[in-house]
Amino acid sequence: MEQTHYNICMFAYNEEKHIIDSIKSVFANIDSLCQQVFVLANGCTDNTVALLLSMQASYSRLCVIELDIGDKCNAWNHYVHCMTQQTPNVATHFFIDADVKFTPHVFPTLHQQLQTSPCVVVAGMPVSGRNKAYYQELVTDRACFFGNLYGMSQRFVERIKQQAFYLPVGLNWIDSFLTKAVNTDLSFDPHNRPNRVTYLQGHGYYFASLSPFSIDDLALYKNRIARYELGKLQEIILDTIPLPEWPRDMHNINLTIDAEGRVDSITHPIKKWLVKQRLQKLLKQGPKYIPEVSSCAE
Repeated sequence: MEQTHYNICMFAYNEEKHIIDSIKSVFANIDSLCQQVFVLANGCTDNTVALLLSMQASYSRLCVIELDIGDKCNAWNHYVHCMTQQTPNVATHFFIDADVKFTPHVFPTLHQQLQTSPCVVVAGMPVSGRNKAYYQELVTDRACFFGNLYGMSQRFVERIKQQAFYLPVGLNWIDSFLTKAVNTDLSFDPHNRPNRVTYLQGHGYYFASLSPFSIDDLALYKNRIARYELGKLQEIILDTIPLPEWPRDMHNINLTIDAEGRVDSITHPIKKWLVKQRLQKLLKQGPKYIPEVSSCAE
């Protein structure tokens, strides 16, 4: 069987605390079949990019791409629609976050798993965290995968491009929508297709648990809650829109959520307050998607 290659795409937004350890973990767990490790630094305002550039002398396959817009969906769209065409010999595209570390030899192992499977995505398994068992069950029983680590086959990337599927910029619950996209083969109907997501027990990622005594960790936790809860409200509206009519930016949907008072459907008072704070912040920022900035030649 002819050997195939893989790429790694890391998304980084203000990750100066974690980026060095995460990059070291990536390069400790790849092999010669990895062509390039791309880091898409999107809208960073800290020292993330400077730290990455300082590491390029040590890691020849490290490529740093700076994007002006601080949005993971925009960065995902940029890689899938603009950058995959530059690496035609790649069979697996790994997508990872910049605040995690990885189990031994995870990238070649999961690459092999995907390329010998009928599935189109291989999920990295969470191997740490207080809710590890719950998230592992989502992978094994419900074919979910998470943005911390997953690999996507080139053939499904090509289908995404052929169908002109883009994640709306400003979408807050990205993992849920990508899981739906993969399991329904981009139809977003209620029925999952078989043989969509594979995995290997014990092969995945780990991270340090958040501390209730850390101001930074508390801020991250509150932001995470607000993103998840707002994402659920966004999902309700997106589910009513045919895929070809999906907006490229979530601003108008956020306006609808605000105008119709949908945040009031959240019963938990703290979660409701956090979502209202986040929603008002996003509305003040206005639309993020700017075609000449957000897109390559389409």
